Amino acid sequence: MNLRRVKALAGKEFIQVARDYRSLALAIAIPVLLLILFGFALSLDVDNVPLAVWDQDKTQISADFIRKFKGSRYFKVVGYFDNYEQLEEMVDRNRALAAMVIGTDFSKRIQSSQPAPVQLLVDGSDSNTATIALGYANTVVSNYNAIFVLDTFSKFGISEPAMIDIRPRV
Repeated sequence: MNLRRVKALAGKEFIQVARDYRSLALAIAIPVLLLILFGFALSLDVDNVPLAVWDQDKTQISADFIRKFKGSRYFKVVGYFDNYEQLEEMVDRNRALAAMVIGTDFSKRIQSSQPAPVQLLVDGSDSNTATIALGYANTVVSNYNAIFVLDTFSKFGISEPAMIDIRPRV
C-alpha cells in the first residue's frame, strides 16, 4: 500500500464532501442522531422481572422472604403456584422470566440457623437478561441475610456489629 496514494484519495474525498453540503450535513447529523437515540432508547436495565413462586413452606418467614422480592423494584411476582409443571409452563410461555421454589423446611432451617436453600429457575434463552436477573436475586437475598444477622445479634443483646461499607469510585 502506497501512502502517497492513500493521502491523495483521502484529499479527494475531503474536497468532495466539503463541496456537497448535504453529504457534510449527513456525515455530522447521522452519528449525532444515533448517539441521542441510543442514549435514550437503549437501556440494559432489567426492571420488574416477572417471578413465579412456589412456596411449599407457607409460613410467615417464607412470606417475609417473598415480600423482600415483591418490595424490590427488580421483581414482580406474577403468581403463586403449587407444582413444577405450572412453573415450567409460566417460564416456557414467557409469562415469567424466573421461578422461585421455597422448600417445605425453609422456616425450620432459618430458625435453627442452618442454611435454607431456595431454588431459583431462570429462563436462559437470553443469557444477558438471565445473568442480570440472577444478580438482582443475589442482591435481594444478601439484603435479607444482612437483616436476619442483625436481628439475630439483637436477640442476644449484641449491639450492631461493624459492617463493611464499600463505596467504589471510578
